[in-house]
Amino acid sequence: MSNNNYLREEEQFKEILNNEEISKIKDPELRNIRSKYWGLRHQAFLNEHKIPDRMLGTELDKIKAEEMKELNEYRQRNNKN
Repeated sequence: MSNNNYLREEEQFKEILNNEEISKIKDPELRNIRSKYWGLRHQAFLNEHKIPDRMLGTELDKIKAEEMKELNEYRQRNNKN
């Protein structure tokens, strides 16, 4: 993949990315973080037997907060390098 196909840095940290955008993240560690949380959100939507509709928003907010925490930790680690 050429550099032209990668997302710009600010795009990599958008609140929500789709799978195509995630695949265009150059750094494998960051790509794995974003992919992990995309999968968790997707599973929450599919897990209607364990997560009632009224609780889905709360669950998604929790996943989003965990993702933001991990992204912030990633940024701190990589700003030191």
